[in-house]
Amino acid sequence: MSIDRQQPLVSIDTVPFIGRDGGLCVVTAERANEPFAGVQALPGVLLLPSERLAEAALRALTAKTGVGEGQVEYIGTAGVYDNPDRDPRGPTISIVHTAVLQPDARLDETRAKVTPVEQVSGLPFDHDTIIRRTAGTVLDALWVDQPLTKALLGKHFTTAQAARLIRNLAAAAGRSEPDSSNLGRMLARNPALSKSSEAVAAGRGRPAAGWSWT
Repeated sequence: MSIDRQQPLVSIDTVPFIGRDGGLCVVTAERANEPFAGVQALPGVLLLPSERLAEAALRALTAKTGVGEGQVEYIGTAGVYDNPDRDPRGPTISIVHTAVLQPDARLDETRAKVTPVEQVSGLPFDHDTIIRRTAGTVLDALWVDQPLTKALLGKHFTTAQAARLIRNLAAAAGRSEPDSSNLGRMLARNPALSKSSEAVAAGRGRPAAGWSWT
């Protein structure tokens, strides 16, 4: 179905990240309506009159994935997409938000799907591009945006977990694998972090250093 209109609609789309099985994943949801009914896509809604952007992003998450408001750790803007041809129904401007869900967040399994961030592909609209660019934006914001970084890594984490997060984001953004050999030294210089007194065992290799937010 096409809509004949001149004034673009405003869509609030979210890229919901969640930590599962030791890696970073993205939550998508099955679309209920055309276009692309029955297809997995990023959770999104049209902005309502007098609705704030973050409110709409939260509404998209709760309505499309079934997650509870209290299980959303972080929401922040991540970019604007204004290609007039991005939506077959007509011009629609998408204001994209990054969201971070708690690792144990309960999702509506009949609609929501969790996929490793570097493996997501074949989504409708321009959602593949949105995920790729958002992953790059989040990668560049690590350690600079402390609330975002803390939401992704949790209150306590290891150097190995931080390195894996960076690799996941780089792969999703289509970037080369970053050199993490100096990551431990960088973390040690971060005044917002405190090194744990005991290392954390990680497989057969040398125990990984543990870190906590101060």
